[in-house]
Parts: sequence; C-alpha cells; structure tokens
Amino acid sequence: MSHQVAKLILEQAGSFLERKEAVRSALQLGMPLHEIEEYLDWIDLVRSGCQKDQRNRTDSSDHSTGEEA
Repeated sequence: MSHQVAKLILEQAGSFLERKEAVRSALQLGMPLHEIEEYLDWIDLVRSGCQKDQRNRTDSSDHSTGEEA
C-alpha cells in the first residue's frame, strides 16, 4: 500500500523541486531507489508519448480542412 502512495506522490510531481521532495517521500515510505527511478522513467515515457500524440492530432487537424497555406 505504501508503494501505491509513493507512486501517486511521484506522479503528481511536475517540477524538479517537486520531484526531489517526492523522491524523498517515496524513500521514507520504503520504496527502493531503483524502483523510484524506473517509475519516474516510465512516467516520463508515458508523458512524452501523450505529448507526441497530442501534437500529431493537432497537426493532422490543421491539415484536415483541406486548405493550403
């Protein structure tokens, strides 16, 4: 259960300072550092994928009107 709480804290951290505090909290909750690193890497991967998908949708909707610049 404490790992789930730690993951929620890590997910909410956006800035560098927030992540620093989230990592401290996760460590205090007993989550091993290697798991924290893996989870943060996964969060970054998911977020970058979502941003890429959103950009692709925006780009395709700009071109779907059939108008040329």
